[in-house]
Amino acid sequence: MSGGGSAFYVRQLFMIALFDWFPPAAIGVVFTTLGLLKVCGFRKGIVGGGGKPITCRLFGRCPSWSKQFNVILIVVILGIGVVNLGIFVMLLLKP
Repeated sequence: MSGGGSAFYVRQLFMIALFDWFPPAAIGVVFTTLGLLKVCGFRKGIVGGGGKPITCRLFGRCPSWSKQFNVILIVVILGIGVVNLGIFVMLLLKP
């Protein structure tokens, strides 16, 4: 019993179909990264909007929305990302 169980577990990881793990992993990474960029920009006070460089658009908050709506948007984006990363991890750890 020294290594048989771990070899089976590794074999199971490679048998997960691509369409099972790739969408939650891709969505999780993209949305979590975007959410963290928005948090950094919100803390630094960066304002985005039309006509601004791409970095300001990624980091910045929308100037026409209220502060509360910007915070809600950041929480939703982070929530989508973290939930999808959790689904991805659960798929990897599934026996």
